[in-house]
Amino acid sequence: MGKLGGEMKALAKHCGGSHKTVNDRIHIVQRFDHHLRALNVHIQQVAQIKVRHIESYIHERLAQGIGKRTLQNEMASLRAVLQQAGRKQVAEHERLTNKSLGLSGASRSGTRQAITPEHCHHVLETARMKDPGLAAALELARLMGLRSQEAVQSVQSLKTWKQAIERSDTRLTVVFGTKGGRPRETVILDTIAVRKALDNALAIVAMDLGHGDGRGRYVAQVYGQI
Repeated sequence: MGKLGGEMKALAKHCGGSHKTVNDRIHIVQRFDHHLRALNVHIQQVAQIKVRHIESYIHERLAQGIGKRTLQNEMASLRAVLQQAGRKQVAEHERLTNKSLGLSGASRSGTRQAITPEHCHHVLETARMKDPGLAAALELARLMGLRSQEAVQSVQSLKTWKQAIERSDTRLTVVFGTKGGRPRETVILDTIAVRKALDNALAIVAMDLGHGDGRGRYVAQVYGQI
């Protein structure tokens, strides 16, 4: 990483936001820095970034087939970094609006489709043959509506969730891996299925090579595959 990349990374951190937001922003500015270096554009400071450099980056990303919603988010990150560096004139330039860049008109509506039970069953069976720990995490994610990071770190809450089920609680508290680090609750839709999935996950953790409770290995395995 050159001087420009280092400066942009530092600015990306100072823009604030959740850990995930900051991390995503850092990846975006690093990608932008790589784009400039690939074009042999030799600039060392954010103060030297011009409108055409950002236009070039967005045009390349569009050519790669990256979605408009994604690129709107990338532009928001680049604008935030430019604003943080005092480059308001560039950040708010008329050529860098979403409309001017060809990014307007994107919508979140209708972009997601539910996974069919058949497809889910096939994925779980395939995972069970390759890695029982991964399959257990996927099953918990499906039954409890966990995000990927929540599923990865679910091993830290298995015993707590099991106790809640035994108390006949109708909600489970998700603490680890949540967006922004904020605990949230998930509704138990199928108590029997969730209890079975928790028992299975706890058994896998307990058997994991006999190393303590196996949590470290379990997290490492699942994290590497989700």
